[in-house]
Amino acid sequence: MFEFLNKFWEWILSSFQWILGALFSNVLAVFGFILAIVIIMRIFREQRRPSSILAWSFFIIMIPYLGVPLYFLFGGRKLKKKIRAKGLLTGTGESHATSFPVRDLFHATGNKVKFQTDGQVAFHNYCQAIEEAEKEIHILTYILGDDAVGNAILDLLIGKARQGVRVRLLVDALGSFHKPAEKIKALKTAGAEMFTFMPAFPFQTHGWANLRNHRKIAVMDNRKCILGGRNLDVRFMGDKPDPDRFYDFGATYEGPIVEYLNRIFLSDWAFASKQALEDIADLVPHSSEVMGNSNITGIASGPDVIGDMLYERLVNVIQEFEDELIIVTPYFIPDEVLLRSLIVKARRGKKITLILPEKSNWALVDFVRSEYLRELLEAGLNIQLFQGGMLHAKVMVSDRKLALHGSANFDIRSLFVNFEIGMVHTSLEDIQPILTWLDWLTDRCRPFGNELELNPPRIRKVLENAARLVAPLL
Repeated sequence: MFEFLNKFWEWILSSFQWILGALFSNVLAVFGFILAIVIIMRIFREQRRPSSILAWSFFIIMIPYLGVPLYFLFGGRKLKKKIRAKGLLTGTGESHATSFPVRDLFHATGNKVKFQTDGQVAFHNYCQAIEEAEKEIHILTYILGDDAVGNAILDLLIGKARQGVRVRLLVDALGSFHKPAEKIKALKTAGAEMFTFMPAFPFQTHGWANLRNHRKIAVMDNRKCILGGRNLDVRFMGDKPDPDRFYDFGATYEGPIVEYLNRIFLSDWAFASKQALEDIADLVPHSSEVMGNSNITGIASGPDVIGDMLYERLVNVIQEFEDELIIVTPYFIPDEVLLRSLIVKARRGKKITLILPEKSNWALVDFVRSEYLRELLEAGLNIQLFQGGMLHAKVMVSDRKLALHGSANFDIRSLFVNFEIGMVHTSLEDIQPILTWLDWLTDRCRPFGNELELNPPRIRKVLENAARLVAPLL
């Protein structure tokens, strides 16, 4: 009898567990389905490209247990609340902080420009600019390395802070995850201010850890600005020659354009520090002193901008150039519009040169780009692979009359997700040194199109085609 009761009790317990498990599984399934629908609806509202919508929707529906959390990690793009919080970078120059307009598109004449194509020279110029600052130093960088360069820059900033110079340092939380903690502590003790932009973990950012600040801007006394693709890291600059150093491109600006760039910094600073723009408006005195003859247009892009101004400018340049276009980028993952625009122009007989590193520091990106490159080569593009090392520069030159450089790569992440900055030059005296540098670059390239690149093994080609489907997610 007792044995029967014991078995009966075990049967009741197992049945109860099965019912609870079934109910729990169904609840999770229903919750997951509803969550997936909500996310897909949000994706459609985020001003995405069709390829991105399809890729994310497919990923979330087919592999929800992976797609949903990855979307919260990497899927954010345009956030209206963050646009308002950052001081409204707008095309019209209007802002809620009317005393402090910040613009995503700004033009200035009468500037002086000096381009920096050597990492050693760039480092010395950066250090000199810090040492010459008398009142304020504003630095924004994606990567602040815990290495010789990062620590050397911090040592200089600590010294200037102790002298009474107002130092503000802003770094991206993800890019500078391994920043020099002890030196930063000493910097704050010396009186400087330092903040990180957008915490790296989803629970700290309401799920939008994807939105990274990739801009590199350093403004000294609202008089001089250093801008480009270089981070404060030994891979990008240093006080001695280094055969492993990345080849990059940047510029030093003096003149009216500096005021606009300082406003971009302060917009990012106000957002990260939670200070009101109205409270720091006096940090940007009006600066219109003519320093040279350069005509420059600046373009800020990112989640804080309504629309995609930088991307639209790239499309416009590609579609309207008449004779020759040169593009230099470390990573090449175009969306369908950019890809088709290049193909159409090439098939019309226009000369297009695309310069990429033979091997970048991201093997996955190199793998994904292969199918695009074969398609462009077939259309008639001249694709050159730089053999001197890692090429990290981002430059475009159109008809030898217009040049664009800055922090944005020619990929979907830079053009549609990251906070970026681009500078457009139309003065011939600015474009000539860029053309000279491009000649130097081309001499160290080889044409894309060897046997393995044109005819990869069948399995690789299948994987490349599959990788192209997820390219909009990268």
